[in-house]
Amino acid sequence: MKLRTDGSIAVVLPSPIGDSLIGLVLVDNLIRNGYRPVVFGWVVEQLADWFPHVTVGRRDAWQGAFDTVIELRPTDYASTLSRSGQTICLATLPEYGGSKHMVDRIVDIAKNVLGLADVTRANGLVVPSGVMRGRFANRVVIHPTGSHPEKMWGREKFLALSRALTRRRLRPSFLVAPAEFGVWGDIAEEGCEVNALPQLGEVAAWIAESSWFIGNDSGLGHLASCIGVPTLSLFMRQGLARSWRPGWGPGAVVVPPSFLPFGGLRERLWQRLLTVRRVTSAFRTLHGNHARAAQHYAMADFADAKAAQPTQATRIGMLPRAQSRRL
Repeated sequence: MKLRTDGSIAVVLPSPIGDSLIGLVLVDNLIRNGYRPVVFGWVVEQLADWFPHVTVGRRDAWQGAFDTVIELRPTDYASTLSRSGQTICLATLPEYGGSKHMVDRIVDIAKNVLGLADVTRANGLVVPSGVMRGRFANRVVIHPTGSHPEKMWGREKFLALSRALTRRRLRPSFLVAPAEFGVWGDIAEEGCEVNALPQLGEVAAWIAESSWFIGNDSGLGHLASCIGVPTLSLFMRQGLARSWRPGWGPGAVVVPPSFLPFGGLRERLWQRLLTVRRVTSAFRTLHGNHARAAQHYAMADFADAKAAQPTQATRIGMLPRAQSRRL
């Protein structure tokens, strides 16, 4: 399925953050091989500064404009971008299935289906010059939520994990969506910092200026991994982690012990079986393997940064509409 170099190409990304970041692997490889795709999706719109080589399109302005439209999974508008009304849906290809990591499946499609010669696993993310990577050497972002409740570890366990990190002189920083702030904002009463940022670019900056990330199987783990922040991801089972673990920067996954004989039973009970001690131990190993050179960021220690920030709205990574609590 050789693509024409003189033809117009659109790539329509799915809505989930992680899926979009994986889809951008295909976009980056198209660009590496001389194509100039126009890319659609809310994730790439909000992360446009992080993907400076990508041309971002708005669907209303590109109706019927493309010779070839590629979508990872079926969407409700990709066909309207195509001159013929037809699309190439990667999810229907044999290479999209199987047991490989999702990034490697996209690489296989780029190489073996689309015939691209120069192929990598990268997705082209570039940290903007105004963002200081790893600025806060002790800040650990904790992302306790996700789009699928069945993939979310327990609230009380996340709070216990936060206390364990604090005892290690780390700075846990809970990060939730604005719509979740009403549910999670009260943990400030227990001494926890909790933040809700309105734009994905601001979320990316907050993660990039931290030094560690811990979260459920969700899109922000993929984002942290793209940025290169060491990432610990909590999964319900190893098979799921094999395909969907964050696949770029340094990281690890932690799953419950597998002594139960049935997969379905393990999935129903994984939140109970995955203990705070097991997660803390996994983070301790990750921390030991990928600890950053603290002297590089000594001038940007959290306490110094806090003293230099007189208002909530001027905090690093914050917009005036952002919400943050720490009592």
